Amino acid sequence: MVCGFLSDMKHVKMDHIHFFATDLDEAVRFYTDLGCELVQRFEHGGREAVQLRTQFGLTIDINKTRAADNPGYSHFSILIDDIEAAYKELKAKGYWIDGPVFNEDTKRHIITVRDPNGFLVQMVQKK
Repeated sequence: MVCGFLSDMKHVKMDHIHFFATDLDEAVRFYTDLGCELVQRFEHGGREAVQLRTQFGLTIDINKTRAADNPGYSHFSILIDDIEAAYKELKAKGYWIDGPVFNEDTKRHIITVRDPNGFLVQMVQKK
């Protein structure tokens, strides 16, 4: 099965990838050295965060870790056209879904599901 083809969900594009870092300044330096642009520094989920953009338009969100967090991969996110329809479809297929919620920090409607290995996959619909 090719991802998305046996579904009514319409994937618009990859929206972002999200990491946690122990040192945001070092992370910004690394990704800007790779040619990414620093878009903004802001607070996300109650912690310091940055947002960068690759030359082909992919957003990279990086949050500063807290003492209990592990640095590294958090999730990737797919921009979709209808968050409620995606929620209903995945729920009907037996998946446990977190959401839908509206994230005030990023102005997005979000659902999150885990793949069979426990990796987070987020789906977003912009306001």
